[in-house]
Amino acid sequence: MSKQMVSDLQPNACVSTWFAILEKSLQPFKNKSGQFLNLTLGDRTGTILGRAWDNAEQLAELCEVNTVIKVEGRVDEYRGKLQLIIEDLAPCREDEYDKADLLRSSEKDMSELVCQLLGYVEQVQQPHLRQLLDLFFGDEAFLLAFAEAPGAKRQHHAHLGGLLEHTLGVVRILCTLHEIHPQLDRDLLITGALLHDAGKLEEYSTGVAIDYTDIGRLVGHIVITDRWVRERIMQIPDFPQELDNKLNHLLLSHHGQKEYGAPVLPMTAEATALHYADNLDAHVQCFIQAIEEGGATGNKWTEYQRVFDRYFYIGSQPAQGADEAGGSDT
Repeated sequence: MSKQMVSDLQPNACVSTWFAILEKSLQPFKNKSGQFLNLTLGDRTGTILGRAWDNAEQLAELCEVNTVIKVEGRVDEYRGKLQLIIEDLAPCREDEYDKADLLRSSEKDMSELVCQLLGYVEQVQQPHLRQLLDLFFGDEAFLLAFAEAPGAKRQHHAHLGGLLEHTLGVVRILCTLHEIHPQLDRDLLITGALLHDAGKLEEYSTGVAIDYTDIGRLVGHIVITDRWVRERIMQIPDFPQELDNKLNHLLLSHHGQKEYGAPVLPMTAEATALHYADNLDAHVQCFIQAIEEGGATGNKWTEYQRVFDRYFYIGSQPAQGADEAGGSDT
């Protein structure tokens, strides 16, 4: 059976395919007794709300978050959004679906990105910082896991390989900033950028969907990263205390504000540079992703983006064939 992708679903279409369950809840009916089942279903192309009006309690017992289910139903449109009306569902065995259909992966050449990352490691001249980076990225198992990890659960770079993409984006921004402000410590900037999100390797799991691990929710990647850096610095003889403090400060403050999870606020030029470079790359990626997804609908505006408290403007989409009709580029 061929997979029906979320991005291909149209109103009134019959559905018989599998999806990952991202969220699950039972909700009471407003005008009658009983409950209906709400499921957020997804694959590598997007998500759709699934609803079962009948036998909700029984169906809810058959499905769990972060598992895969086979769904029978039809696509409906409600208030301008598609939803899947579920008529029946059943758990899927691992041999009944292809994980590649469920998790989106980077479209970039990951081997080339790994080479770029290692190239930045080689540019670091400060011997203690270079030893620290080699302890991380000279470990083949760590490097492989880093290259495959997502950058987030839902917002920016929320796909396999996203962490590596985001990390390199932050490094490039900081290297450009160093050209404008050469007073900044370039080695410290590169080291901080390469390591700032390393703890996301343990913050997220990538089974059939990207989700938080227990330690990811309880501790978070900032603290996990700090622990890993502490452990490796202890292996490097005579690591300068001031350099340790500066790097530690960069990593702990890169979220910029305490309400966003930063234990301390940026108090050095390099720390504030890392914070804004991190935000710049992440936020621009959020806009690009939302606009690409919204553009597929033909609308001029995206859906309301709660994290940013606004809509994003897509603009008018060129008519199909317009480029061919437009004549020469010269």
